[in-house]
Amino acid sequence: MATPATMAGTLTVAGRTVPRMGFGAMQLRAARPEAALAVLRRSLELGVRVIDTAWYYGDDVVNRYIAEALQPYPADLVLATKAGARVTHKGHSPKPDYSPEQLRAGIDRDRSVLGLESIPLTHLRWSGGDVVDGVSFDDAFGTMLAMREEGRIGHVGLSNVTLDQLRRAHARGPVASVSNVFSYGSQGDTPTLEFCTEHRIPYLPFGPLGYGATDTPPARPGQTVAQAQLAWLLARSPVTVVIAGTSNVEHLEENIEAGAFTAQDSR
Repeated sequence: MATPATMAGTLTVAGRTVPRMGFGAMQLRAARPEAALAVLRRSLELGVRVIDTAWYYGDDVVNRYIAEALQPYPADLVLATKAGARVTHKGHSPKPDYSPEQLRAGIDRDRSVLGLESIPLTHLRWSGGDVVDGVSFDDAFGTMLAMREEGRIGHVGLSNVTLDQLRRAHARGPVASVSNVFSYGSQGDTPTLEFCTEHRIPYLPFGPLGYGATDTPPARPGQTVAQAQLAWLLARSPVTVVIAGTSNVEHLEENIEAGAFTAQDSR
C-alpha cells in the first residue's frame, strides 16, 4: 500500500491544514485524459490537499481535468492557481500581462473552469524587473489584494519573485505563500526561503527535481534519487510544501513516499 501524503507532516496553507506533500499539475497538459484523471484521483486518495495549476497549462486543459476528476472538492483542498499571463495565439506560449483587466480575466477564467466562486490561493506569477509593460509589481500586487477583497480569491501568493519584492508585498499583504525555483541543485533562492521560514510563509518550490540537474543529495537505502531530492526539500525548511508533478500513477506514489524519509542533512 502506498504511503499517504500525511507522512510528510502538515502545514497551514491558505487557512487550511494540509500535508506538506502536494502535487504540481503542469505535466498533465500533455497526458492522455484517462491518465490525467487517474493521477488526480489517486492524489486525493493518498491525502494530497495542495494542487498547483494554471489556466495556461494547456489552455484550460489541466483545470478541466481537475474539475472533472475532483468535484465535489474536499473542504480542505487548496487549489493554487497563477495570474499574470495572456495567450496571444492558440498554441503559443503565454506572455506576461499584469494589467488589472488581464489579472481579473485570468482569475475569472479559473473560477469558471474549476467551478469555484472563489479560488483558495492564487499566485501572482511575476516575470521581469519591477515594471513590466508599464505595470509595476506593487500595482499588480495591489490588484491581487483588491481581488481578494472582492471575493474572487481567498489568499494571495507570489511566484518567481525577488526577496525585495516579497518583503514589500508581505508588508502590505500579508503574502500567503511563495513559489520560486528551488531544489538541491539550485539553491540560489535561499535568502527568500529563509525569509519565508522566519515568517512562517509556506514555500512551494517549483522544479523540485532540479530540471534534470545531476547534483543530487545522497540517497538512503531504499530511496530513489527523486525521493532523496524531495525528502531533502521537506527537511530543508519546515515551511516547504513539495509540489512535484507527474502524469503517471506509479511515479506519483513514488513521490508521495518521499515523505516517509527523513533527509540525512537539511543543509
